[in-house]
Amino acid sequence: MIGGVRLREEKRSLGEQAYLSLREAIVTLRLKPGQMVYESELAELLDMSRTPIREAIRTLVVDDLIEVLPQRGMKVSLISTTKVEEARVIREVLEIASLKGGIDRWKNFSDTHDELAAVVESCLAWQKRAAARGDIKDFLDADEAFHRAIVMVGKNRTLQSVVGQMRAHLNRVRVLSVGKLENFDVLLDEHNALYQNIKKGDQSEALSILMHHLRRLVTDMPLVQAAYPDYFTS
Repeated sequence: MIGGVRLREEKRSLGEQAYLSLREAIVTLRLKPGQMVYESELAELLDMSRTPIREAIRTLVVDDLIEVLPQRGMKVSLISTTKVEEARVIREVLEIASLKGGIDRWKNFSDTHDELAAVVESCLAWQKRAAARGDIKDFLDADEAFHRAIVMVGKNRTLQSVVGQMRAHLNRVRVLSVGKLENFDVLLDEHNALYQNIKKGDQSEALSILMHHLRRLVTDMPLVQAAYPDYFTS
């Protein structure tokens, strides 16, 4: 569901469900960086057997979100500043490439325009409601949905998937930065400005806004690190 717009649901295995649930818990910092985690506790948390938990953990290790400590168990990985910056750069390149190819499509294909306009506007309304409540998780869920919709303008599903994978490490920092800086209104204003320029077909201004928006993390990161030094590693 995106702000009242229901998307197609896919059946997922228990292992996939466990992975998505644990990934969200890590990204939203319900499982904190550096926190020790145990199969039995995770199984109890999700009300699942250990088999799908083990499957999920294997994937989270590959994602660098969980670290296995020989003979000591596992812990939630610290936030790597290097990995965050690498992911931010890749995300910027991919989203800008998608938007470059997508603005002409937005202008020239009315079916695309109508479908995506409805989703984007729903995401913006959803995000505004979350900002009014000060609900960080809901605000960032709406933010994620907004950026997925913007990437969809380019009709490149492979790119959509890659950008989605990039966000896990970025989003842990964003949860901290929105909570620390409480910059809901600034982020929402940037989203609105981006959408208005996409609608107008002003590629230059839309790309400038998107680049500035995606680079905000560069200035936010030192503030967040200073506030939560135990959560970070190089």
